[in-house]
Amino acid sequence: MALPQGFNEFALTDKGALVLGAEHPTGRVGAVALAEAGAKLMIASQEPGTEEMLKETAKAVQAAGGKPPFIQVQNASIRADLRSTIDAAVKRLGGLEAMVVALDAPYYAPAEAADDAAFDRVIEGNLKGVWIACQEGGRAMLQHGGGSIVIVSSVLAERGVPGASLYCAAKGAVANLVRALALEWARQKLRINLLEAGWLAEEGSPALANDEFARSLLKYLPYKRLVQPEELAGALLYLASPASAFVTGEALAVDGGLLCRV
Repeated sequence: MALPQGFNEFALTDKGALVLGAEHPTGRVGAVALAEAGAKLMIASQEPGTEEMLKETAKAVQAAGGKPPFIQVQNASIRADLRSTIDAAVKRLGGLEAMVVALDAPYYAPAEAADDAAFDRVIEGNLKGVWIACQEGGRAMLQHGGGSIVIVSSVLAERGVPGASLYCAAKGAVANLVRALALEWARQKLRINLLEAGWLAEEGSPALANDEFARSLLKYLPYKRLVQPEELAGALLYLASPASAFVTGEALAVDGGLLCRV
C-alpha cells in the first residue's frame, strides 16, 4: 500500500516486520499500522491457546488493505520458541527490519496479597519475554544490518500506582533495559524505543471496572477518558519507520497528558 509522497519516511514498503503479542489490542494495532505502511508481516502470540485472536488480527490486517500475514503460535517466555519464530520471520520475510514487542501480563492486587507465583508470572510476562525478544531479535537484526525495535509498554513504567506494585516494577525494568540496549546497539544501526500507553480501554483493565477506583481515575485523567488502542498507531509507526532514524532509547507516551501531572 503506497503512502502519499510527503510520508515517504514513514514507509516500510517490502520491509520484513514481526509483531510479538499480536493477540493483544496493542499488538493488533501494531500489525495493522505496519501493514498499512507496506511491510511484509509476520504475527506471533505471547502464549499458546490464542490462535483465534491471532486470526482476528490477521483479518484486521487484510481489512486495512495489507497482505495476509504469516502466523506463528508460540510461548514468548520460552527462548526456543522465540528463536524459532524469529528465524522463521527472517526466512519467510527475506529479512527483519522492524519488530514490535507487545508483550503484557497485567496484575493488579495489594502488595501483601501477591505470592511468589504471582511474582514469577508478572516478571515472566512483562520482563523476561521482552528480554528474550530483544536478545534474539536483536541478534538476528544485527546480522542483517540493523533495524528498529519498538517495545509497547505502559506509563506505569514511570509512575507508581497503589495495587500495581509488581506490574510497575516489571514495566520500570523494561524501560531501563531499553535505555541500556539503545546505547549498546547505537553504532550498529539497531534502534530500540519504548511506546508507553496510558490507561487503555481494553478488556480486563481496572479502569473499566464499575468501582470507586475507575470513577476516580476518569476524574483524574486530563481528557477524562481512556486511551483507545488505535490511538497508538501513529506513534508506533513513527518509531518503527525511518522517520525516527535518529531516535533511540526514548520513551514516547500516548497518554492524553497523564504524565504531565506530578
